[in-house]
Amino acid sequence: MKPSLLLFKREIGRCENPKIEVDFAVVDFDVRKAYPANFVCVLPTSQSLFSGRSIFSRLFGEDSVPVAKKLLSRALAKESDYETKSEIGKRLKHLNPKTVVEAKCRL
Repeated sequence: MKPSLLLFKREIGRCENPKIEVDFAVVDFDVRKAYPANFVCVLPTSQSLFSGRSIFSRLFGEDSVPVAKKLLSRALAKESDYETKSEIGKRLKHLNPKTVVEAKCRL
């Protein structure tokens, strides 16, 4: 499996200042070239990633944090949209070693 991230940016709300959300889909281009046929799972937030309850954590096991960092780093290098880069940066920040230790202590 060669996992990669597809990012979907969407606006939530109908007011003048809608909230922007970015969804992170883990795909496998070895299976199919087009989404949604190559969909594997959703990249969880850091809390779900550390709990081991997410599909992503079950698929990648002990390697789930390093795989998540690798996928996010690749996506950050490719992305040009400011809001999307900001969301990727937030997710990477939550995966730094200090945060990993704190999250495991809370579980």
